[in-house]
Amino acid sequence: MVRFYGKAPYKIAVIHGGPGDIGSLEGVARHLGTHVGVLEPLQSQYNVVSLVMELRRQLERHEKDPMILIGHSWGAWLALLTAACYPFLVRRVVLVGCPPLEQLYTEHIHERRMQKLMPKEQEQFHWYMTHMDRIAEQEWKELRNLLEKTDYYEKIPDVKWVGRINGNMYERIWVEAAAMRQNGELLRYIQSVTCPIDIIHGEQDPHPLEGVVVPLDRLCIPYRLYALPKCGHVPFIEVHAVERFYEILDQIIQS
Repeated sequence: MVRFYGKAPYKIAVIHGGPGDIGSLEGVARHLGTHVGVLEPLQSQYNVVSLVMELRRQLERHEKDPMILIGHSWGAWLALLTAACYPFLVRRVVLVGCPPLEQLYTEHIHERRMQKLMPKEQEQFHWYMTHMDRIAEQEWKELRNLLEKTDYYEKIPDVKWVGRINGNMYERIWVEAAAMRQNGELLRYIQSVTCPIDIIHGEQDPHPLEGVVVPLDRLCIPYRLYALPKCGHVPFIEVHAVERFYEILDQIIQS
């Protein structure tokens, strides 16, 4: 399924995170759709290869020219993998809140999150993150509340997260994706990316920025970096970052 914003031609596709956080970039798509054609492909497959192939079909079906892929969190990886496998489809990749590309840089993510939670909240968070396929609707709301503490610097008041988590998709995809990072397969794909790369990353994101830029530097892959102060993992709904976030995207689109 693909949602459409603005008018054709569609120059941008926003790639949601999770895995399985379906529809979480709706707000970004709506904002950009006021002045450019935007696709919001919704992921429905349960392994990495199938997701890459699905995204290829979604892009080819609705636009013949290469597009800018804006990927958030897991979606940043999916955008990179698609650019590596199907370079004729991708004009540029924008990585927003990209997770580390190497296992070495994942050690302190959990620790950074736990520092923001009380002991009881730490227990709840750990249980939710390890039982995503068994979480009931009310528990999703509780997990969202915990993520606001762990992953945000300061969320915009009264802005609701519009994504709908598919816990089964998260469990199945993330196990495979994490293994690709650990065994180096992820970087082997990424080293063949030839399109321009832009990185937008909050300075207070629990996912360390060095886990993205250091591997790219080592592979001699060029990129443009935009580090956002007073910003966590989700710049498009953070008080101190949202305005600058959209300014950066507008610059990228116009270039």
